[in-house]
Amino acid sequence: METSGGILSRLGERVLGWIALCVLILVGIAIYQMPADTKQAIWSGIWRTGAWLIFAAAAPWSTRLFIRRIVEARTNWAGVSLVAAVSVADLLAGVLLMTAWPAGVWSWAAALGALALATTYNYLVSDYLADTCGS
Repeated sequence: METSGGILSRLGERVLGWIALCVLILVGIAIYQMPADTKQAIWSGIWRTGAWLIFAAAAPWSTRLFIRRIVEARTNWAGVSLVAAVSVADLLAGVLLMTAWPAGVWSWAAALGALALATTYNYLVSDYLADTCGS
């Protein structure tokens, strides 16, 4: 695919691509040289994070089963309760998947940021489902 920037833009793309490839190779080498328990901890963290992301992405879609009743209640508190309940389910799933509490400020910030993003996603999915339920 040709870019509109000309030869310099194309050259920049190539250089950035090679830099990204080199960084990936260096990260792979660094992980390969780590002790086995460190590699196990990294893979465990990746697996647990992936499992939580899948749960957090699927949880609000399960509300499709009873979103019509929530909409028929015609109160904002029902919707707030729905989003809060799904967010608490996300929180509980995250706590169950953690092996230990976050150790520092950045870990806590990442955990709270992930929960905030999940809550925003829960709200957007619930709003979409409420719009499509036909009431």
